[in-house]
Amino acid sequence: MGNKENSSYEMGVVVLLALLWGIVILNRLAIVYLFPFIIDEFRISYAQAGALTSILALTFAFSTWFFGGLSDRVGRKIVLIPATIFFSIMSWCSGLSNGFVQMAFVRGLMGIGQGGILPASVATIAAESNPNRRGFNFGLHQALAPLIAVGLGAILVTQLTRIMSWRMVFFMVGVPGLIITMILYFYIREPRPLLFEQGGKRSETATEKLGFFAPLKCKNVVLSCIVNSLMMCCMFVFAAFGIVYLSEELYLSVSRAGIIMSLLGVTGFAGCILLPLLSDYIGRKKVIIPSLFVTGLCFLGFISCGSNYFLLALFIAIAGFGVGGIGPITIAALTTESIEPSLAATASGIPVSFGEIFGGALMPLVAGYFADIYGLKVALYFSALAPLIGGVVALCYEETAPRILNRKLALGINKY
Repeated sequence: MGNKENSSYEMGVVVLLALLWGIVILNRLAIVYLFPFIIDEFRISYAQAGALTSILALTFAFSTWFFGGLSDRVGRKIVLIPATIFFSIMSWCSGLSNGFVQMAFVRGLMGIGQGGILPASVATIAAESNPNRRGFNFGLHQALAPLIAVGLGAILVTQLTRIMSWRMVFFMVGVPGLIITMILYFYIREPRPLLFEQGGKRSETATEKLGFFAPLKCKNVVLSCIVNSLMMCCMFVFAAFGIVYLSEELYLSVSRAGIIMSLLGVTGFAGCILLPLLSDYIGRKKVIIPSLFVTGLCFLGFISCGSNYFLLALFIAIAGFGVGGIGPITIAALTTESIEPSLAATASGIPVSFGEIFGGALMPLVAGYFADIYGLKVALYFSALAPLIGGVVALCYEETAPRILNRKLALGINKY
């Protein structure tokens, strides 16, 4: 296959997997946009609402680690296709739930299906990407998630409730996953296993023994586990309680609150594209560290500005830009560039698993508990402090961007 054909296929793979990841997150976050209706109908507490997001995060965590390791052994497509079908069906089942227990059970099953998507997708993109475009490709892959799931999703889901029941909304958001499954089945080929030599060049000989825990020997992978846990805390606490805070504490309508929440996704889309692209040129650390600090400060501003609609929108827009660029760099670029790609899916899945357990499963539950006692504003402080702590941790990362390493090699400088 020629270079032009390779580039075309590479971009096709990235775009399709980006659409899939956006659909995954839309199905995951649809429930939080519907919380004002579900909390009222099921008569549940904020802590129970947080538990509905936590149960999916918990099953997602173990599923990501397991299916990441499995896809390193049996292939990417054989994991991607069944996982997509399963989580789409579970979205439909969410709309059939008649109480807290049923909903928690269905959301837990959905997490099992969704957990197999990200590691197999990251490993596929890593194998098909030109090394100098790797950061951009990972950014594009994750860019559609905030755009589809938050930017468009927050508006779409909240507006659909004006013309149909919240139960039917779950059915609607489950349909795109089945459509993308058919396209993926016919378009994507199974990628060849590749290794990244020093400087980001490709090698086709695997030397690392496969193992579910082997990537934890790498410093950058361990750091990404910590940073991603903090960022998952930030994002999922805000996702769980942001729209409820805006509607019940600041007395905005659900539709107006949805518009503010959508800004997180719109600017997150831009951040997903621009920040990883920038990191291809100036390095991963020089982008990720300021992004974390700015994100935390913006969430503090959001909490402090009261009901000023302009400032609420401004702080969320800036925070969304930072949040958008953090994930593609820490989970995908820094992680896969630090290990042998024979372990790429496992390595990218481990930080996600830690993030889901501590940031996605535990912290929304803890934040919901504090919200029941002290009010929703207290819960949102979890979203503000987590990125600030992450910024300090990120100072310990070792640089992995191929352009930076090649430049240092050319100048005879030590790799790090």
